[in-house]
Amino acid sequence: MTHRIDRGDIIDMLEESILKHIPVVVILDNNHTFEDKVKQIFAEDGEDHVVFQDHETIALRKIAQTRRGGDGASVK
Repeated sequence: MTHRIDRGDIIDMLEESILKHIPVVVILDNNHTFEDKVKQIFAEDGEDHVVFQDHETIALRKIAQTRRGGDGASVK
């Protein structure tokens, strides 16, 4: 059985990064991948955006998957 990735799963992982100050691996819809800590999630003009510590702010809709950084293996 496969787990369908949905927006709620991705938001949960991003919020965990904020609360626990831990890195998250982000895979964008263009397959670009990076690891960073999330500083903030905010809505602007009806669209959610994610502010990262060392990367540019990205629209949530462009994030295809997330997983815990470091040793975490959970893909969301």
